[in-house]
Amino acid sequence: MADTPVPRMLTEARRTGRSQGPEHAEWSLPGPGEQTVRVGGEVCVAPCGRVLLLTWEREDSARMGRASKHLVRVSWVDWNLGDGSVEASAELRDVLGLPGPHPAPDLLELGRMVAPDSLKSLYRAVCAILLREQGIVDCELRLPPPYDRIVRFVAEPVGPENGPVWTVRAVLHDVTEDRRSRALAERAVAEARAQRERADTVAEVAERLRQVVLPSFPAELARYGIEASAVHRAEASTARVGGDWYKTRVLPTGQVLIALGDARGHGLDAVTLMAKLRYALAGLAFTGEPVERLTAWLNSVACDDGDESTATAVIAHYHPDHGLLRWTCAGHPPPVLVRGRRACPLDPPGGPGLPLGVLTGESYVAAETSLDPGDVVLLYSDGLIERRGSDPDRDLARLVRAAESYARDGIPPGDEALDAYVRDLVRHLTGPHPEDDSTILAFRLRGGEDGGR
Repeated sequence: MADTPVPRMLTEARRTGRSQGPEHAEWSLPGPGEQTVRVGGEVCVAPCGRVLLLTWEREDSARMGRASKHLVRVSWVDWNLGDGSVEASAELRDVLGLPGPHPAPDLLELGRMVAPDSLKSLYRAVCAILLREQGIVDCELRLPPPYDRIVRFVAEPVGPENGPVWTVRAVLHDVTEDRRSRALAERAVAEARAQRERADTVAEVAERLRQVVLPSFPAELARYGIEASAVHRAEASTARVGGDWYKTRVLPTGQVLIALGDARGHGLDAVTLMAKLRYALAGLAFTGEPVERLTAWLNSVACDDGDESTATAVIAHYHPDHGLLRWTCAGHPPPVLVRGRRACPLDPPGGPGLPLGVLTGESYVAAETSLDPGDVVLLYSDGLIERRGSDPDRDLARLVRAAESYARDGIPPGDEALDAYVRDLVRHLTGPHPEDDSTILAFRLRGGEDGGR
């Protein structure tokens, strides 16, 4: 090793009494036959009393050790309680966030570095070591700026088994990024949980409102020879919060109010608007005014609610004495009449009027449709037939074909048979994953002597 740094390191260690290295060194050793083997490593020289201790380590192992400590940001330190000296690995400064020339801190300086909320943990750990209450202590210390670190502190006492503690030996692990990532993840989980709870609350409120505004049919419809069924399917992503509504009621005039509408959008605003329109219509209908006047009044209610409060609706009066259905259309898809095994859309005079809430003072024109015993009239929301990028006329034709297909063998009498017919239609038209809220209201005139005429 004459041509390596070893002689110089030995000389300096003897002269100064301080450890030398590690330094890289390479030397030759005789190999098999006449070959020479080149050996490299990291060499250290340490004074040990009157002799010098020379150690060397394969360079790859040493480099891997340093790299491992750097990657996991781990350092070690020995605090000598006898002379107050501190021995530490080179990584300690990085782990604690110390500037380059700053010496390794003693225990008192470490106490001054930690945040006030971590002092108690450090004091308890050191006390447990000095009193040998624990073989190993483990805690986390927060170092505020300028260090800005969170350090895991694992320490043990060094000294005679039944004697005083000479040294506090510790391993310090920088866990700042791990704890911050964990905190971010916990906040994200908490925010997601809060959003889910808010969504659940909105859905629950909306569903309760829906149960109020989409009730069962009044029993007195049967006395007027009417069977009715309604099915509602919600878009999955809206958590059953939509603006579809319907209303049936026998009025004091002997007429039967039949209506279905769709308030714009989703959420509580849509549910609130649909509730306003439904209950407003229920009250206004008792005036005995014709449906065109009721529709105009309902338009005024929607206009007064705000610029975004728009809706569509079909509002009808059935006159049992004449077998006549008078109805208006406010921007809504037209009703479909199923007679026997044939189905056809009903045409509103002059086309569908403006949706509710678009323009104040709008007037509406009523259409009149004669109904025969056994006829089924379908009112529905646009979500039942419309598809993104599709043509409305093609969508309506698809409904008509489905209505005829499921009526080809006739629709047996009774509410249950009518309900089964409507549910088959909805399943066929919406599929397993509806793209929008879908509501359909079907009413049928009974055949025979009790047909309501």
